[in-house]
Amino acid sequence: MKQLMKKSLLIITLFVALTAFVNPIINENIAKALKNGNAAAIASFFNNTVDLTLPKNEGVFSKAQAEIILKNFFTANKPTDFKVVHDGESKNNTLYSIGNLITANGVFRTYILYQENGSNIVILELRIESDE
Repeated sequence: MKQLMKKSLLIITLFVALTAFVNPIINENIAKALKNGNAAAIASFFNNTVDLTLPKNEGVFSKAQAEIILKNFFTANKPTDFKVVHDGESKNNTLYSIGNLITANGVFRTYILYQENGSNIVILELRIESDE
């Protein structure tokens, strides 16, 4: 019994140690907003200007402009799901998440570049590109 407890404690310790070094996953609220096609919720995380790339629309836009463009995209491509495929760290204390946005019109590869400022997340760049 004592041997089993030692093994269990070792496994738990290893699990906690390994998960402590895993890159953070994009904020749950952002993932949920993408899944639901909620442009306003996503825009609440945008920096004052955001580098936005969508099919047929690309540029650096104000927070308000980017929200409208994103809303139009979601109207034309109703999302049904969003799944994060990979998270990582980039240069200049930025993080990124890559995922698949599943819509009624197909799958779109999604790239989000963001910074964490304490408990706040600020999206600097959002790319939603056709997966074809």
